[in-house]
Amino acid sequence: MTTTVDRIAEEAERLTTTIAATDPSAPVPNCPGWTAQDLLAHVTEVHEFWGQLLATGARTDEDSESIEAAKVPMPEGDGAVEALVPRRQAATATLVEQLTARDEAEPLWTWFSADQSVGFARRMQLHEATMHRVDAELAAGKPLTPIDPEVAGDGVAQVIEVMHASAYDWIPEWATVEQLATLTLTPTDAGQPVEVEISRWGGALGRATARRSAPSSRDRCRPTPTPGACRTPAHPPTPPRSTCGSGAAASRSR
Repeated sequence: MTTTVDRIAEEAERLTTTIAATDPSAPVPNCPGWTAQDLLAHVTEVHEFWGQLLATGARTDEDSESIEAAKVPMPEGDGAVEALVPRRQAATATLVEQLTARDEAEPLWTWFSADQSVGFARRMQLHEATMHRVDAELAAGKPLTPIDPEVAGDGVAQVIEVMHASAYDWIPEWATVEQLATLTLTPTDAGQPVEVEISRWGGALGRATARRSAPSSRDRCRPTPTPGACRTPAHPPTPPRSTCGSGAAASRSR
């Protein structure tokens, strides 16, 4: 029986093999501005970060930030892909080892406030590796390797339950949320329809409130997860875009 951890390792290896045989400067269609080399560096960085989170038993923002601050820069220029391949393999080996050794319910820092567990990391890393393997095959112009139906179905659920829902973590307390529409997703093969509420937040922060709030520079402009954006919030990244103010879209399932 193929486990989630097995699939993470398989997808990461398939991605690496594909990129190693591809022009490192090849653009990644689903990730505007990224090259095949950037994609391999991203997956390497993600696996290093989560492997360290698990190995150290990180529980707080401070724990995750210290790991982020200590990361080793990715290689660049000629020969970067050749240097990244063994580094990615080592990072994935550590991640797989840590995930295998830990229980689903074990506490762990994650960027999703509703689920601070090893189980969240295991599920997220499966979809991270699968999504980016597809990105690698698109960059290489290769036929897409089919995704296991069970993984694909859970990937849709992950988008609804986590990626969209996490946008609510970034809405300021002073904002108001306006429902715009309800989207019904109906699977064609299995499962029940799911309704997704599409909303928009907005409002004005008064001067008195602003003085009381006095957010730090770190909190003043926090990234808003964007459905469809290539860089997922696997760790505190430089986001594809950030939102400070009104008009950000959010959604949640019901």
